Amino acid sequence: MFKRKNEYIKKFKSYYKLIKIKKIDTYLIFAGILGVLIGLVFDLQIINKIFAWFVLFGTVIKLYDFTEEIERSIIPYDFNRLLPPPKK
Repeated sequence: MFKRKNEYIKKFKSYYKLIKIKKIDTYLIFAGILGVLIGLVFDLQIINKIFAWFVLFGTVIKLYDFTEEIERSIIPYDFNRLLPPPKK
C-alpha cells in the first residue's frame, strides 16, 4: 500500500514540476477568464461554469506555489540568542 502511495506522490511531484515549467497555471487562468467573458457576452451559462473551473485550478496551483515559497523563506528563530545566559 505504501509503495503505491509513494508512486502517486512521485507522479504528482513530476506533474507539478512540469506545470510550473510550462506555466500552465497562468494559461489556465487566462483561458478561464476569457471563457467566462465569452459566456457572459453570449449568455451561455454552461460555458461560464466550465471555464470557472479553469480559473479555480489555476488559482489553486498559484496559491500552492506561493505557500511553498513562504515556507522556504521562513527563517527559524534561534531562541538561545533571545534568552539571557543561565546564571552560574
